[in-house]
Amino acid sequence: MQTTRWSLILRARQRDAAGAEALGQLLAAYWQPVYVFFRRLGADADAAADLTQGLYADLLQRGDLATASPERGRFRAFLRTCARHWWANERERAAAQKRGGGVPPVPIDRGDVETWIGEHAVDGDDAAALFEQRWAQTVLDRAMWRLEQEELAAGRRDQFARLRMCLDGGPPPEPWAALAARLATTEGALRVAAHRLKERFRDCIASEVRETLPDDCAPGEELQELLVALQAKARGSSPRESR
Repeated sequence: MQTTRWSLILRARQRDAAGAEALGQLLAAYWQPVYVFFRRLGADADAAADLTQGLYADLLQRGDLATASPERGRFRAFLRTCARHWWANERERAAAQKRGGGVPPVPIDRGDVETWIGEHAVDGDDAAALFEQRWAQTVLDRAMWRLEQEELAAGRRDQFARLRMCLDGGPPPEPWAALAARLATTEGALRVAAHRLKERFRDCIASEVRETLPDDCAPGEELQELLVALQAKARGSSPRESR
């Protein structure tokens, strides 16, 4: 059974090698929203990377993950609050940024996310809004990766490569009849496959969201806030900060 994000959170609260490994997995999954949050608050690229690494090291060293209990709510809100507090604390300290602390550095590909920041600026330099938008994009990216792995395992590499652009409601890269002929299938079968792929993509998104929630919490509200963040991104405006 796939390890859920809450299982990782609970494991990361342990002060041992298993806890450090779990924390590393969490950072690898969700570093981008934290990074863009710090960038929007005014940190340059190097400082934002240091702050992101330092936040997770501090969470492990101080045992702050003990406050991230399933009973208290969503990991997204917990992480955003921790990032805000870390930023305030680091601004108050004149010392150098803390790094490491037994937590292996996580590879941070700043190139792609820096491009994203430039393309998705929000009104009023709202760091919380940018965090929400990047969180939403991270969920979509992870859901797409999950869907792609399923399609590759099923031997539908070529079909997926051509139908993935239809997942947002857009048209296929070429007329249905021509695409069906290219894939050695019928137009009707291909349309059905595209419909099923959209449904499975929605399931993958819900699964990604569910993994950041307590086990007994339905993903409906979180999915709605994800949609709000994506709509705000499309409009170029700032969504209302969620709880």
